[in-house]
Amino acid sequence: MVSVPATSAPALDIRGGGANVRLMTSKSSSRAVRAGSSAGAAAGAVVRSLSRRAFLKNTAAGAVATGGLLLLPSGFLRGADAPSNRINVACVGVNNQGWSDSHGVANAGGHIAALVDVDANSLATSAKSFAKNNPRTFRDYREMLDKCGKDIDAVTVSTPDHTHFAVAYAAAALGKHIYVQKPLCHTADQVHRLAAVCRARGVVAQMGNQGASSAHTRLAREYYEAGLLGDVTEVDAWTVAATAWPQGVDDFQPPAPAPKHLDWDLWLGPASAMDYRRGLHPFTWRGYFKFGCGALGDMAIHLMFDPYIVLGLTSPTKIEVNSTGAGKVSYPKSSTVIFHFPAANGRGPVRLTWNDGGRRPAPLDFPNAPKLGGNGSLLRGSKFALTACGWNGHFEAYGPNAKGVKKPAEKYPRIKGGHYRNWIDAIRAGSPATLSSPITGICEPFAEVVMLGCIAQRLGRTLNWDAAAGAFTGDAEANALLKAPAPRAGFLA
Repeated sequence: MVSVPATSAPALDIRGGGANVRLMTSKSSSRAVRAGSSAGAAAGAVVRSLSRRAFLKNTAAGAVATGGLLLLPSGFLRGADAPSNRINVACVGVNNQGWSDSHGVANAGGHIAALVDVDANSLATSAKSFAKNNPRTFRDYREMLDKCGKDIDAVTVSTPDHTHFAVAYAAAALGKHIYVQKPLCHTADQVHRLAAVCRARGVVAQMGNQGASSAHTRLAREYYEAGLLGDVTEVDAWTVAATAWPQGVDDFQPPAPAPKHLDWDLWLGPASAMDYRRGLHPFTWRGYFKFGCGALGDMAIHLMFDPYIVLGLTSPTKIEVNSTGAGKVSYPKSSTVIFHFPAANGRGPVRLTWNDGGRRPAPLDFPNAPKLGGNGSLLRGSKFALTACGWNGHFEAYGPNAKGVKKPAEKYPRIKGGHYRNWIDAIRAGSPATLSSPITGICEPFAEVVMLGCIAQRLGRTLNWDAAAGAFTGDAEANALLKAPAPRAGFLA
């Protein structure tokens, strides 16, 4: 292991007295983090009880950087192909999206050294696919960090939403680079605490909204910044999602014996104890408040990202919602969520309307306008409309005179090799500056916006947001949902 200076950060000390691990940082408030503080500002909250004594022992033994240094594998600066210079990656969650993430990272140059999944069948299938690597396999991410934390450089997190924070925070606190699937976390508070620890540790942290590394995001910015769209005050994003899993339901399915191949207790993680229920693992947990973020967390994190970054949006001032089929334990069957963003950076206010569950925006009202498909984004400019159909579609300009519009000159460099390669390359460079979806950058305020929308969907009423205070105005019930419930012993939330 060699020590390479990380970005400036307060000295960290993770102590193992009993069952508590404390991340010691400056006393700056989390509000400073929301305001865009540097890596040297507040690193966030305490890591609550991690029950594994061995995990603490490993931490104390040196898996964490000390004295403001980031520990990297021996030979890190001696060529990417040297065995000693491999970027050893542990993948937590290896089924469905986890399968794509683990193989995507491998294809991008990461070396899959460890696999973790609470489902023994999924774990065995994944291990077989990486047999040439002979990866170590685990059911519990805490055991993995304990037993081979010193041998890995990075961690992918592709688990249900409610466990993202627990895994990602534990890994980042140990100085491991992280790739966390969208929507990043389960609550707004978790988003800010995760970003804070990533800044403090100087880790390369990417959110898994893969389209962010596509050329279309950069092309849309070039259209807008060249003035080709004119003024944009109305934006639409939509999806048919919310019909792909149960929403609008009042209760979980009846208790049943858990399958032998599934460790149900580990699947629950920080969530409050409950008997196994069918209809959750491995995919249909998304629509339930307790475990997921619904269609907003699944698809808006893709489809709203481009308008958000193109227009330089920040925090909304008001969120309106209109829903049908509300459920007691799940998100509504269909929703329209309207985010009101204030004027900024020389542009006027922007109204961003999200539709899900089969709802779509009003069609473009000119001849030969494109049909709006099941998923898409639409920027309605005073000169032309810019729309992309599909969650990762290419933007095209439309309007009565759109045929005469030439594509703008390329201003933003295109990403070579895609989103996973973007992360791996940034790790090799030792800097998050080139990331398309940095958790310590644009993804922190953007993920918060999505989390706020989820709260509006859940409560079914208009909410006013005070960005400076980091709270909803005059709504204690909504503010309580900014944080996750207290976790079960041994987990983080």
